[in-house]
Amino acid sequence: MRELRFRPNRIAQTLYHHRSKTIGCILPDIGNPFFSQLFLQLEIGAFERGYTMILGNTVSTRDMELTYLHALTERQVDGLLYLGGLATDPHPDPDALRALHDIAERLPIVAVNGDVPGAPLASSVRSDERGGTRDLLDLLHRHGHTRVAFLGGQLDVTTSVEKLDLYRQQHPDTPNHWIQLTGLTIDAGRVAMTALLAAGTPPTACLCVNDLVAAGALAAAHERGLTVPGDLSIVGFDDIFVAQVVTPPLTSVNHNYPEVARQALDALLDAIEGQKPERHISVPTRLIERDSVSDRLVPL
Repeated sequence: MRELRFRPNRIAQTLYHHRSKTIGCILPDIGNPFFSQLFLQLEIGAFERGYTMILGNTVSTRDMELTYLHALTERQVDGLLYLGGLATDPHPDPDALRALHDIAERLPIVAVNGDVPGAPLASSVRSDERGGTRDLLDLLHRHGHTRVAFLGGQLDVTTSVEKLDLYRQQHPDTPNHWIQLTGLTIDAGRVAMTALLAAGTPPTACLCVNDLVAAGALAAAHERGLTVPGDLSIVGFDDIFVAQVVTPPLTSVNHNYPEVARQALDALLDAIEGQKPERHISVPTRLIERDSVSDRLVPL
């Protein structure tokens, strides 16, 4: 075998064992630190379990998402991990939903930090984002912040909608301009903060939908002469590396990425082995307190 430089034929092994020892992973944007951080944990965990990972990066394009869905199925992956896209769309396209439904009946699929209600997925493994959002709002309230704005997010992303719903429950009477649904990027944070400060009396704190938005909002606040947290407290979500390198470092919520990845892989491998994992699995988040929040008992 050494002299002939023999290597096993994976295709032949797949035909014989009816297993490819590969897992497909579909996500919308590998450049987003949230998805890259989660994918890294999934890939490491899959390797430790004897599987290799094939990534389908859809660049948030529905056509590419469906193309990868069919392509990975045709490559006979043993199972599929689904992040974003259809798994976080509150109003999915019926044709796309039907395609996912048909494939999920033949191939184990686990949605990670999302779900597709009505589709026969093996499982949905999610961090408790509602609990994490509640922790941030409670933290701001303990510091005396009753005037809180909501920055960033998109109404076509379920995680944004869930955070916004919880925010509105605790702050039902805020001015309309204190809710800035500008997107999920650093630029979206800049736009949100700029619009917020231009519209009149600002709040004393801002709940940002993620750390990228918080970083943009923080930069825009600094450019307009505000100090954080002296004049304005800002919190983010996801606890990506950005939260640690901005000034001041951001208070944020960590998804407990290794545990989310472990639970998702365990559920998928159970389904591959013919077992039935729990349909809905929730992983507790962790509040990470840094230097972007201070006491504020009166409005600016």
